Amino acid sequence: MTGAAPRIGIVGSGIAGLRAAQSVLTCETGARITVFGDEAHRTYSRPGLTKKRYPPSADLRAAITEDLRVKGAETSALDWHLGTRVEAADLRGRVLHLSTGGTFAYDGLVVASGVRPRTAARDDEECASHAHRTLRGLDDAHSIHQELHRRAVVTIAGAGFVACELASLAKEYGCDVVMLEAMRHGPFENILGEDVARALGRWVTANGVTLLTGEAAKELLCDRSGRRSGGGHSASPPGAASERPLFIEAIGSVPNVEWLDGNGLDLSDGVRVDEYMRVLGCEGVFAAGDIARYPDPWGTERLTRMEFWKNAIDTGNIAGKALASSLGYGSKMTRIAYFPSMATEVFGLRIQIAGNPRNADSMEIVRGDLERLGDGVLVTYLQESAIVGAAYLDKGAQFNRLYIELLKSLKTR
Repeated sequence: MTGAAPRIGIVGSGIAGLRAAQSVLTCETGARITVFGDEAHRTYSRPGLTKKRYPPSADLRAAITEDLRVKGAETSALDWHLGTRVEAADLRGRVLHLSTGGTFAYDGLVVASGVRPRTAARDDEECASHAHRTLRGLDDAHSIHQELHRRAVVTIAGAGFVACELASLAKEYGCDVVMLEAMRHGPFENILGEDVARALGRWVTANGVTLLTGEAAKELLCDRSGRRSGGGHSASPPGAASERPLFIEAIGSVPNVEWLDGNGLDLSDGVRVDEYMRVLGCEGVFAAGDIARYPDPWGTERLTRMEFWKNAIDTGNIAGKALASSLGYGSKMTRIAYFPSMATEVFGLRIQIAGNPRNADSMEIVRGDLERLGDGVLVTYLQESAIVGAAYLDKGAQFNRLYIELLKSLKTR
C-alpha cells in the first residue's frame, strides 16, 4: 500500500483494543493508531479487580492501580484519547463522532467497546434503602474495596464469576455476605449446569455466605425504587447504622453497541462478525473482545459471544492482524480457532473451565464427588458422546495431570 500512513481507530481501551493495536503495529503498517476509552485509565488487568484484599492503611487507589498494570499499555506508539466516548459512527463515511464534539476519520476501525453491568433500574436512579453499586472498571473497584472495609453487611445480586469473587473478597474483609440468585439454583449454572451449581452453592454456604435462590432471592431483590421485587418496601436490618446497606448488582452485562446504531448492523447481542473478526457488510471494520459475536469454533452453525480475558486477548490479536491484512500488510489472516479457557478462585476453591460446556447435552463426573469439592472434582461435558468441555474444581492439584490430558480430547468443529 502506498501514500499516507493509514489512520486506525480503536474504540475501547481494554485488553482487546490494546492487543488489536499491538497486532497492527507488529505488521509494520506505519499506521497512526488512536485508542478511544471511556475510562481515564490505560489498559489494566480487569480480572484482578476482585482478586486481592488490601489492608485498611493502604492507599487503595494507588495500590490497586499499580497491581493491575498491563505490560505494553504505557507504549508511546499509540495516541490515547482517554475519558472520551465515541457517541456515534458513520461506518459508510468512516467517521466517528466524539463526546468532545469533534470527529475522527479513519481508514480502519476496531470495535472493542466491551460491555457494561446490567442493573435493575436506570443508573441515575437512587435507592433510599441501599447503596447500589456495580463492578466493571477500576474506579468501581476503588470504591467497592473502600466500602467493604467499613461495611458490616453486603448483599450481592447474582451468582456468576464477579458475584462469587466479590462474595469471597467480602468475607476476607470481614463482611456478612448475602447472595441472591433468583433465576438459577446456584453459582455458574449457566455454564456448568445444575448439579455443579448446587454443589458450588453448598461450597459458598459452608464458607459463611447466606445464599438464597429462586423465590427466596426474589423477595430480597431491590429495583432501586425502595420496593423489593417480591413486594413491600426494603428495610435496613435491625441495628444497622444510618448508612444505607451495600447492595452490589452482578446480574450480567449489556454490550455497548448503541453508538453503532443506524449502520444496518446486527446488534442483537453485541456485534456480529465472521471468523476473522470482520464486521459483516462493513469494509475495514472489525470487532474484538466481549462485544464480538462470532461463529463458535466449538459448535456447529451457531454464534457465540464470550466475556473472558483470554477471549479478549485472542480476538484482539485476530482483529488486528485482519485489519492490517485488509490494508495490504502482514501475513495471511488467521481465523478464530482458539482454545477457550477460564479460571477463578472462590473461597480457596480453584475453578478451571475449558472448551464450551454450554454446548453439551450431558455431563460426566470423571473423578471425585460433588459432595466434596475441596478434594477435587473433574467433570466432562459431552455433545453426542464427544467431549466439548471440561471443568476442574479443587483446592489442590491432584487431578491436574488428568485434566490436561482431557483437554486434548476436546472436540472442535
